[in-house]
Amino acid sequence: MNSDAYRTAAVVRDFASRSALTPAEVAALGEVWPLVRGDVLDVGVGGGRTTGYLLGVARSYRALDISDAMIAACRNRFPDVDTHIGDARTLEGHENGSYDLVLFSFNGIDYVEFHERASVLAAFMRVLRPGGALVYSSHNLRVLGGRLPPLSRAHVLRTANPLRLAVRVGRAIASSARRARNRRRLAHRQVMGESFAVVNDEAYEHSLLTVYVDPDHERASLNAAGFTDVTAIDLVGRRNPAAFDDPWIYYVARKPAAGAFVPA
Repeated sequence: MNSDAYRTAAVVRDFASRSALTPAEVAALGEVWPLVRGDVLDVGVGGGRTTGYLLGVARSYRALDISDAMIAACRNRFPDVDTHIGDARTLEGHENGSYDLVLFSFNGIDYVEFHERASVLAAFMRVLRPGGALVYSSHNLRVLGGRLPPLSRAHVLRTANPLRLAVRVGRAIASSARRARNRRRLAHRQVMGESFAVVNDEAYEHSLLTVYVDPDHERASLNAAGFTDVTAIDLVGRRNPAAFDDPWIYYVARKPAAGAFVPA
């Protein structure tokens, strides 16, 4: 539902400029560190933000993204890495049980239609080896407080230089117009439910629809897909916090080992 936005030059430039792991990612990958050293599939690789960290550790590393522009940006940074266009909903071309770890970072799953998230989890389960792990992040419904976010406005950074200020004001006016235009285009597709919401938030000038999910619902969805030992991690790296009050939550989930008992 957002594939066009992920091909725009501004969004691609932003993704290609990023290179840092978040504290939550460090904590989540630390939970499954022996698997990080195995065969890794990096889904929604974007501009290669996570590639530099995983490439030197993993026994084998493959990356995919649904956006050809993102793949081009990643290849520009890491020309020798196995990167290709692919769809997280099917993982077509990836064999059953071929990876120890699947990573889907930066809330990539939230830009798939909500009703297709189950297909994404099923595809991850299929390509993981028994005992393998899934690590991904998702927006937290609870931060919305039951309300869809309002239209945001572009801010102008003050400066004493009148020419520079005029340029900044002009850019802010143009940005505000784009935000309003995107909101008009996408507002009718917003949904507020009890366990999830589809939101046109301020990301990239309101050009995206983002799924927000309640953490309890997400953990239940992982269990329904066959995953076990689900751990939720907040943005500062706390495991299973008492209150989920961060905008993003990372999830670590295991595919049962061969012969393991999985409760119905």
